[in-house]
Amino acid sequence: MLHPFGDDPDEHDARRRSREMLLEKSSNFTDGEYDEQNDFSARDVKDHRDFVRSIDLVLRPHFSSAELVEDQFYAGSHSPQIRSLVEQHGERLKPALEKIKKSYRIYIETASDAPLEREARRLSRRYFEEEPDANQLNFLKLKRYYEKVRTFNDIARTEWREVSKDIDTLIVINETRQLARKIDQQFIRPLALLIRQTDSFLDEMRMHIRVNNENVDPITRSRKIDIQYNPGIRYNIAAMLGLSDETESNTVTAEAPVEEEDNENRDFEGSLAANIVLETREHKLNRASIISVPILGSRDWNRTPHYRFEVPLVYFEQCVETFKKSYHVNIEEDNIKGPMNAAAAQVLKGQSDDVIVQYQQLITSILDDAAEKILDKDFPGLAKPEVFLYHCGATVLYRITLKYLRAQQLGEMFYLDANQNTSREFPEEIIKKILIDWWKKYFQDVAGENVDSYLTYSRQLEMVKREYRILYEEGVQMRKKEQPGVTYLGVEKWLRDNRNRVFGPRK
Repeated sequence: MLHPFGDDPDEHDARRRSREMLLEKSSNFTDGEYDEQNDFSARDVKDHRDFVRSIDLVLRPHFSSAELVEDQFYAGSHSPQIRSLVEQHGERLKPALEKIKKSYRIYIETASDAPLEREARRLSRRYFEEEPDANQLNFLKLKRYYEKVRTFNDIARTEWREVSKDIDTLIVINETRQLARKIDQQFIRPLALLIRQTDSFLDEMRMHIRVNNENVDPITRSRKIDIQYNPGIRYNIAAMLGLSDETESNTVTAEAPVEEEDNENRDFEGSLAANIVLETREHKLNRASIISVPILGSRDWNRTPHYRFEVPLVYFEQCVETFKKSYHVNIEEDNIKGPMNAAAAQVLKGQSDDVIVQYQQLITSILDDAAEKILDKDFPGLAKPEVFLYHCGATVLYRITLKYLRAQQLGEMFYLDANQNTSREFPEEIIKKILIDWWKKYFQDVAGENVDSYLTYSRQLEMVKREYRILYEEGVQMRKKEQPGVTYLGVEKWLRDNRNRVFGPRK
């Protein structure tokens, strides 16, 4: 339904049709022809060099964008009117974004080299009578790779189209126009290029591996292909793209070029170490860099989204600009202020670089203190304390930091918004960036094999469960003493309401 005070309906329909065309396959493009809406050419679409990397990195923008789009539309800082309009006209947003993230986990996180290797070995008996050689294994891996990535790209195209329909509606509403246009430009348009590149890449792969037939499973809606092994074909993505003349590798992908580290002569080609190196560096999200913590593990169970923590560089830079324009930041306990009138704020606005340095010192000291208390007070006597803290995850420390800042009334910045109204908020992107820098330094000497030790992980997990069971029972007894005669009904709610007393401020 169109907003009565929105743009002209014809303009709305034209925008909707253009965006739907934008999200379609790129078969109608020819070299040198440009898309007027997005300013990318067939040369951009047919640039497949990124696909030599692990596919979970190449298509990571889908997952990250889904999280960021949801965060931006449903941010608590929006006015009640904007939140109401998003809820009213964005009924497709959350289901579509959740399906994108779920499908990424199902199809793409299982399309990296290690899971494909396991699948290929399980499938090998169906295709080969004897123990398969490297190229035969790559044949099976490439088959499953194609099926998974094609299935995900189909889902992504459909669901992003659903998201774009709601964005179209929100663009024509005056109150949500600026927000919707910003999201459209930052996410929808760049993702359209990624979807087209993926289709083009898969079309090239389809010809390379000589697919005989391709069907959609009527139940799961996943793609299935029929191909025959040909010993004359090198089933390797790098070879397919003409990027490698080396002998066959045991992997379908090859390592992207990385700078040589001091005192290291390892061969990273085809190993998960290549993914780790790539993930510890700034990578691209919709043509914008992402700052993230390094992922040290090389197993399926320690490379899940739980281990990721990142902030888009563009948001960090925007946050820094707002921070510099603020008229006060609560850094010291003896200098805590609240909002003031616009005239007084106008006089005081503008923070020096020294304040940012002080803010960094504040957050760093909170992180140091939290890490020390988790390991020495909350869970003392651990065999490998740094590994335990790594498995806790950066998100846990981020939440602890925000909780401490709120409790102490520290960390908020006060500034004048675009309407010259005084606003207050935590500079969350700055806090995340400081945490990422702290995290990299804290864990720089932690060995990957210790992170990969499932024995260590399982023992530490059991210790945490045992600790929580003890505290849970103590909490139940505490409730009985304070409320004698009560039953177990409502004990969970009581524990949640009194969790700091029962479990402590960090657990």
